[in-house]
Amino acid sequence: MSRHLLISASLLFSIVVPAFAAAGAAEPPPNIVVILADDMGYGDPHCYNPASKIPTPNMDRLAAEGLRFTDAHTPAAVCTPTRYGLLTGRYSWRTRLKNMVLWTEYEEPLIEPTRETVARLLQRAGYRTAAVGKWHLGLNFAKPGGGFVRGKTDHLNGAGGTREVDFTQPVQGGPLALGFDSSFLLPGGINLEPHCWLADDRVVGQPTVWRAKAAATRPGTSGLEVHEGWMTPDWSDEAVGPTLTAKAEAFLAASVAARKPFFLYFASQAPHRNCVPADFARGKSQAGVRGDMVYEFDWAVGRVLAQLDALGVAQNTLVIVTSDNGAVPKSDEGDDFGHQSNGELRGSKGGLFEGGHRVPFLVRWPGHAPAGRTNASLVVLTDLLATLAELAGIKPPPGAGPDSFSVLPALRGVAMDAAARPAVVLHAGNGLFAVRQGPWKLIFDAKRQPAQLFNLEQDPREATNQLAAEPALAARLRAEFLRIYDAPSP
Repeated sequence: MSRHLLISASLLFSIVVPAFAAAGAAEPPPNIVVILADDMGYGDPHCYNPASKIPTPNMDRLAAEGLRFTDAHTPAAVCTPTRYGLLTGRYSWRTRLKNMVLWTEYEEPLIEPTRETVARLLQRAGYRTAAVGKWHLGLNFAKPGGGFVRGKTDHLNGAGGTREVDFTQPVQGGPLALGFDSSFLLPGGINLEPHCWLADDRVVGQPTVWRAKAAATRPGTSGLEVHEGWMTPDWSDEAVGPTLTAKAEAFLAASVAARKPFFLYFASQAPHRNCVPADFARGKSQAGVRGDMVYEFDWAVGRVLAQLDALGVAQNTLVIVTSDNGAVPKSDEGDDFGHQSNGELRGSKGGLFEGGHRVPFLVRWPGHAPAGRTNASLVVLTDLLATLAELAGIKPPPGAGPDSFSVLPALRGVAMDAAARPAVVLHAGNGLFAVRQGPWKLIFDAKRQPAQLFNLEQDPREATNQLAAEPALAARLRAEFLRIYDAPSP
């Protein structure tokens, strides 16, 4: 399918006719639920790692009732760029964000209002669309006296919070501008300022409490990686997960009542630091508070599945559960408790080794995805735009999703040939790159010269660098990377 360029305003609102809208369509359009964990690794769910020290019965249920992908990846090994890629089908390094993440939600929105998104595409296809959970893609908060707040571009240590914000004004540049009918957001994540809720384009309550760096909201809980900034007086870190889950459940119920197909993008805060499990999740794992947060994420998955069952729509709903990047190796206590959050993979969050970007990817689609099977097809989260467009029977505007490739056959259980798909560019938190084509992965140094070459089919743990033995192959992979990297980007 065509995968390219930024759409003009006229193309953006061009008339499209989804296949299911034609008279005599055989079946109603499937509902779509995408549940995204924050820093959940390949070794966290029990269905991926039998030695996991975390009970994950609901993800295990999904694996039993659907497909478990074993070669699924995020386009970047950190948060913001993966979220950008998932929603737009475009690599984030094509934007102004060349490394790391947005360090505050007071930054200019990373997704331009004219950019095609998964939500806008499905909205035009007749879907009710909602974003619930962590956003972390930049928002236009009003500045007292006019204009928009702009926070620091880098305050990795958590200092440098922004004080001059007018929280009474509508927030612009968020989900409502990008194809979502409604949203309920944790603006920047569990640890980032501002610490408040955003319902559609309005802040809930008034953030009047200045939260200090590394401060917990409850004695005896973690404040690890918390950034200073404004917070609402009644804020509770432990309440974030249950609150977001309740909002997701409410959207599902409202959509069924409206008798319309729905698309829910549910981006959990868990298990990102600071790890603050709700009381019901405390002590449920043997992997510290981080493990308890993975348990809480699994609980949220279970609540969504139960709601779909209760509403009678589970049989016509595609559910995808995945993560925005690999995991950190230790819990907030500074110990891994013998748990391998990335399984046997080398590396962790932020890096180019497989532990940084190979993630769980579970698909349940009754009547379409075979139950209890694994699929080794190469899948990248940027592929969602092209895949869901094909599923909905809608053709994206020219240039939309330039880095998106439809993997719909894989969602139906077909083993797709990795060599037949376009090469995949992988991006590290520090801005370095790797390219993947077929079983081969080439990692580049800071000058974008070949540094390490692995055959992942033979060596999934990346133990043997074959660069010296395969110089011609490395040269071909580098040329393919440069072709993608240097191509004019819509």
